[in-house]
Amino acid sequence: MRLCAAALSFYFLLLVAGAAQAATADRLTEAARVNNRGAAYMNQQLFDRALADFQHAAAMAPALQIAGLNQGVALLNLGKIDAARPLLQDAVKSRADDPHAWYNLGLLYKNSGEDANAIHAFEQVTKIDPGDADTWYFLGSSYLQAKNSPQAVAAFERALGLSPLHASAQFGLARAYQQRKNEADARRHLQRFQYITQHKLGSPISLAYGEQGKYSLAEESPLAPMKVPAGIPVKFVDVTRSAGLTTKAEQAPRKDLAAYLGPGACFLDYDNDGLPDIFLPDNGSQGGMSLYHNAGKGHFDDRSLQSGIDPALHAIGCTAADYDNDGFTDLAISLRGRVLLLHNDRNGTFKDVTASAGIKSDGLNAGVTFIDYDHDGDLDLYISRYSDNASLDPRRRDVGSADAKVGRNLMWRNNGNGTFTEVAHDIAVEGQSPTLNAVGTDWNNDRAIDLALSQANEPLTLIENPREGRWETHNFGSADLGDFASITTLDFNHDGWMDIVSTHWNGAGLALWKNNQGKSYERVSLPSLAWKAGWGVAALDYDNDGWVDLAAVGETQEGKGEVRLLRNLGPDGFKDVTVEIGLDQVHLTSPRALVTADFDNDGDSDLLITQNGGPAVLLRNDGGNQNHWLKLSLKGLADNKSAIGTKVEVFSDGNQQKVEVAGSSGYLGQNSPDFIVGLGHSQQADVVRMLWPTGVLQDEIEVPSNTRQNYTELDRRGSSCPTLFAWDGKRYRFVADMLGAGVVGHWVAPGQRNIPRPTEYIKLPPVPTSEDGRLSFRFMEPLEEAVYLDRVRLIAVDHPAHLEVFPNEYFASNPPFPPFKVVFSDSAQPPAGARDEHGHDLLPALQHHEYVGDFGLLPFAGFAKPHSLELDLGQPYDGGPLWMLAHGEIEYFSASSMYAADQAGLTPTAPYVEALVDGRWIRVLDDLGFPAGGPRTMTADLTGKLPVGTQHIRLSTNLQIYWDSILFTRLAQQQPARITEVPLSQAALAYHGFPRKIENQPPGNVEYVFEQASATGPYTRPAGAYTRYGDVLPLLTSVDDRSAVFGSGDALALEFDSRQLPA
Repeated sequence: MRLCAAALSFYFLLLVAGAAQAATADRLTEAARVNNRGAAYMNQQLFDRALADFQHAAAMAPALQIAGLNQGVALLNLGKIDAARPLLQDAVKSRADDPHAWYNLGLLYKNSGEDANAIHAFEQVTKIDPGDADTWYFLGSSYLQAKNSPQAVAAFERALGLSPLHASAQFGLARAYQQRKNEADARRHLQRFQYITQHKLGSPISLAYGEQGKYSLAEESPLAPMKVPAGIPVKFVDVTRSAGLTTKAEQAPRKDLAAYLGPGACFLDYDNDGLPDIFLPDNGSQGGMSLYHNAGKGHFDDRSLQSGIDPALHAIGCTAADYDNDGFTDLAISLRGRVLLLHNDRNGTFKDVTASAGIKSDGLNAGVTFIDYDHDGDLDLYISRYSDNASLDPRRRDVGSADAKVGRNLMWRNNGNGTFTEVAHDIAVEGQSPTLNAVGTDWNNDRAIDLALSQANEPLTLIENPREGRWETHNFGSADLGDFASITTLDFNHDGWMDIVSTHWNGAGLALWKNNQGKSYERVSLPSLAWKAGWGVAALDYDNDGWVDLAAVGETQEGKGEVRLLRNLGPDGFKDVTVEIGLDQVHLTSPRALVTADFDNDGDSDLLITQNGGPAVLLRNDGGNQNHWLKLSLKGLADNKSAIGTKVEVFSDGNQQKVEVAGSSGYLGQNSPDFIVGLGHSQQADVVRMLWPTGVLQDEIEVPSNTRQNYTELDRRGSSCPTLFAWDGKRYRFVADMLGAGVVGHWVAPGQRNIPRPTEYIKLPPVPTSEDGRLSFRFMEPLEEAVYLDRVRLIAVDHPAHLEVFPNEYFASNPPFPPFKVVFSDSAQPPAGARDEHGHDLLPALQHHEYVGDFGLLPFAGFAKPHSLELDLGQPYDGGPLWMLAHGEIEYFSASSMYAADQAGLTPTAPYVEALVDGRWIRVLDDLGFPAGGPRTMTADLTGKLPVGTQHIRLSTNLQIYWDSILFTRLAQQQPARITEVPLSQAALAYHGFPRKIENQPPGNVEYVFEQASATGPYTRPAGAYTRYGDVLPLLTSVDDRSAVFGSGDALALEFDSRQLPA
């Protein structure tokens, strides 16, 4: 019995130990999952939330050491250096062989000016991984910071040996050689740096998270790998007849190649009711084009005749979008010999505007694609054209048959005024060979939309957009896969780079191409389909598990039509689930297009397939909505209303998905403009992030699942000007934005950039409060810009009390820029009368500081219809001194709006001045200038510029300028005054965050609350090298070749010695 009891006791202890071990393992696995979610938050720039997750993970499982390391990384990126230091120091003790620990500690030491410690930390990384170029770069930077230029040169050279296009290493070498007084080598490496960056061959290291090297990133735990959820039962059911999708097709085969290629299909919402309608270019209700209205509850009505569509016309392909930004979706349709542009007249009908738009395209037009290639806010039209050459007929030709490589595609640029201009040859986007389809995609994540083409006799073709000038063609793989038929984009592996899936006529059938971080594409293995020809393809998450799947249609070796679906299993590749979901029961003949939409509004993606010589087939998804989902509907504001070109990222429980809104997809057609994103088991999307084409970043937080979300682009200023704040005894009060005229590289006309004015003086309306012998200011960048600051001065003007003083300031469009001088005023008077071009009396508004601006706006930001302000001087001009003091502000134009306006034949007109002489208006001043940003007083010297006797003048412009006060002074400017420069005693750079923005009226009147700052903002940080945080006083005391360079969220603390003020 004792032996038995002992055995029983031993068995009991084993059970307890096993349970304890299981519980510990479960906690470790859950902690790893929470840690990995924190790493995902870091990628979203949500550092506070990431820190909370890392802290939670560390508390759950103290053995998970990377959670402590990651806390240090998060704190480092929050600018909390002192809190990060002990965590990172502990990390290198407990994880001495972890390069992430040493690397981030090195970054901390470097940014703190601890050069010797930084060098030691980065040296440890080079011992662990001698092949990381970024580590050698930071080691070189640390040596350079320590004034050890020989060691810096050696480290930078090692970085370039590993990565010849490492832009920052080239720049570092230039600085190192400058330090060694070797100007020739410094110039050579600086030129190399400029070449690399200008040609987008490489990007400089920046201070932004994710852009300081791979070892700067928070670590994920392999204990909790991202797994694809288990499969759920899903079936696709043919509901073509019950949905009312009546079609009619000519049964007799057509010998014409154009008829054989089609038809495509498009989902669109032409009546803005939130439900996807269907356009068929051929084989519709009367045999030709047809438009089907979604009546709800899974049913369609034929509206072809009511809408003005010609149901007898046989077309090939289509694309749908709002090309004129009137809020309603238009259609572009391809046919042999022409392309139709149908304008949505907002009453359920379409009007053919092809002729008035100026669009022409002969030959065999295939795919049509709306794309905003020039990022001017309106959609251009790309036309893919095929060939009638018999050797290119898929019914006749063999693989590898030769044909002349002739690019014939067209790019019709939208002029913004209802007309288009063909520019394909000018910008080099004609293609290399006859083309069936094109899709817009940002393949290298540089925010410029590129083109991927499906061409005959060519490998995978990508045409890269340089934003201005001629595009560059790249080919990947080989042409032995067979001719490309259709093409679409997806991020199948969740790495944030858009991949490509393509179908082929006479080779692979279906191919998947992985994007290697914008450098190349490589083919990825897929289950074999054994097809002789692939046609349409679509990327969709059919089961809403959070991993995008592939659907395609094609023909077997025996000529049988099929639809196949490959489920994405994440790290385990793709699995053919065609039989499991019932698609093997769908019988097709000569399938062509495959497009997707949630037509019955139940939260999962359905399929529409067209057939050549046969009816369209509508397949309803039954069961995909068992997993959670989001339906997203986007509308542009500053960008095109259809949001085409927008990149959408969805983050949920550590899963990161990316989608691009495209102007065409697959084969000769387009998916629904609203799209489904699967969330798997997640109850919400932690973040839905939209990067709009013009660079506006928009985050929506904690979005509940199983909902439709309608998002309109934020009216967000991505860039404007750095801002000044002054201490008033209680807080830092907003003074003004500054340096609006100092923008560098602003596009003003084709091939032309602005001439920046690097200096601006601003009057401090409230007298800053002096404390402890100091006048304190904060100068910061609250938006998405890089600031180069060379000198800061505080000037005191000691003048008689009855005088008012102003700096001679205004935004001049071109040199000469206003020289510094003090403008004096004594009892300045308003005009005796003021009226606008409509005859409205504006004098009361100007006297009460109410902004005036009763002018029409144009669709180009910052532009207005021509408008005038007529002013009565009261007393005729006598030839003596006359200054105008005009208080107002401007809603700035942008490079994008100027580009778009230029295409419409519109140029900005700076305010000019006319004088009424003998009943006629005579121009007397071409460029009056305008306020250089938010509300401020500008000066205008009218002395000697008006004919003697002038009593009425007129200010005219087409810019969005608002005045709220205009005064005139006739005071002689030779007045007693003493100017004293107050010394800058302290200047320190640090990260502050993004202050709360207050949008006032009129547009452009923005102010900020300095103390109410968020650690993160909806802005990206321009890539490049910035000045390290800390003391920057030596950089700001004189005009020289040294500047303080700072970016988004950075602030300068400026302290002036008030004891030097005049008594």
